Parts: sequence; structure tokens; C-alpha cells
Amino acid sequence: MMPLIVLALMFAVQVGLAYHARQVVSGAVQDGAATGALAGSSPSEGAATTQTLISGAAGNLLNDTAVSGSQAGEIVTVSASATVVKVFPFFPTFTVSAESSATLERFRPQGGP
Repeated sequence: MMPLIVLALMFAVQVGLAYHARQVVSGAVQDGAATGALAGSSPSEGAATTQTLISGAAGNLLNDTAVSGSQAGEIVTVSASATVVKVFPFFPTFTVSAESSATLERFRPQGGP
């Protein structure tokens, strides 16, 4: 009975780590999209910002992190995905991903279109 309780607690910890990882990735892509949309910036700078934020906030929590940035017209999109480390070897692998978009920043003079 006791091993089942311990196993259930470890699985709950695994799910909690996956939730935390999802929040980290989601916040990082939002900031990356905002950075990539700044005047004078680029989608690749947004992707680099996202990678830096994920590395700093997640540490060793995530493996196989993939980040990409793209631009379609005036919309910059940053996407990221990663796998969460396993607490116990036979637990399922959790993959987290997120995508965020932002409109390019540009100067519009007062009274202009």
C-alpha cells in the first residue's frame, strides 16, 4: 500500500512540474514575441530572448527545447516546445509548447493614418 502512495505522490509532482514548465514556456514566448515586434528588432531576436528566458527560468527542468520566430506581414510569431524531465523513469513524457504573436511596432505621427 505504501509504495502506491509514494508512486501517486511522485506522479503528482511530475504533473506539477509539467504545469510549471508550461507556464515558463508560455511566458517566455509572450515576451519573445513582444521583443521581436519592437521597432528595429527581428523575429530571430525574439526567438533568442525566448531561449534565454526559458534557460534562465526552467534550468534543468526542460530537455530538447526548440524555439523559432517568424514574421508574416506585420505579425511576429514566436513558438517554443520542450520535454519535461521525468521524476521516475517509467512515467509518461510530457511535452509542453506555446506560441505567441505580436503586431510590429511602428511610429505613427499624431493626426496621421
